[in-house]
Amino acid sequence: MLNGKQVLRALVLTVVGSMFALAHAAVAQTFTMTPSTLSPANLIPGETATATIQITTTNGFTGSVALTCAVAPPVTTGAAPTCLPSPASVTPDATASLTVTANGAPAGEYTFTITATSGSETETATLYLTVVDVPADYTLTITRPVSPSTVSAGKRATATILVTPVAGYSGSVTLSCESITPVVLAAPICAFSPQPVVIVNGAAPPATLTISTYGTTTDPVAKASRWRIFYAFWWAVPALALIGTGATSAKKGKKGRTTLMGLIFLMAVASSLLFLPSCNSTSTTSNTSNTSNLVTPKNTYTITLNGVDANGISPGNTTGTGATVTLIVN
Repeated sequence: MLNGKQVLRALVLTVVGSMFALAHAAVAQTFTMTPSTLSPANLIPGETATATIQITTTNGFTGSVALTCAVAPPVTTGAAPTCLPSPASVTPDATASLTVTANGAPAGEYTFTITATSGSETETATLYLTVVDVPADYTLTITRPVSPSTVSAGKRATATILVTPVAGYSGSVTLSCESITPVVLAAPICAFSPQPVVIVNGAAPPATLTISTYGTTTDPVAKASRWRIFYAFWWAVPALALIGTGATSAKKGKKGRTTLMGLIFLMAVASSLLFLPSCNSTSTTSNTSNTSNLVTPKNTYTITLNGVDANGISPGNTTGTGATVTLIVN
């Protein structure tokens, strides 16, 4: 039977052992995990959200911490959202990122459980996300602005346009320059390649927008010049016919002389018309160039882009405003 001293000694040992265990447990606590909220908190299929994961230590722990993520509830139809920590392993103090992608997930609320593990120690945290149901659509964005941004009349510039499907959209989209301001004669001309843009397996190739201006070095001006020459020559044809008729009439006396005078007058009128359509002005400083001047005036042009698919649907992100590019002609 234990005496009083032995009982007291056993009690002291028990208390000391408990205190040691508690102290050891405190020392064994090596890290903590603090995630931010997902941003944005609502996604449509195909979009992504991000969060940061802060791993910290207070006792000089230098071990590695593995990060994993799980999604709930399970998805029976469609593709479940994915969550990916990066990097998958860190050494405190450190910050990791979490990327959540909605893919083709059905609309609803999802829970993402983040787990940080080092040896036998585990920390968990929970984040929430809502996937919003939207109809299939596409967006139009300018991934590379007009380059060069300033050109001389007769030169060209290019930009890159991207058509992005939303919520599993597929089809072909015909791009266009919906408007060019200010409105002038010989305004810049738009061309797209490829045209139309075909979306296959959730992706489409980037399209190149080429903006051409009228000037002495461009094909449109050369063509217009040839038409002016043809137009002037066309007026010479009736004039030559009149001369032939007048020469015949001159052999018939006074009446013939009267007819000849009238024909000479008509020939003079025809000759004046010969020069009207073939003249060309070199001024490019006015926004109201005359019809014989096919040179793009100096100005800053705002070009509004748009698109339409086979069903007449325009890009979901350009309603009311459109996507715009700017070109300066000097």
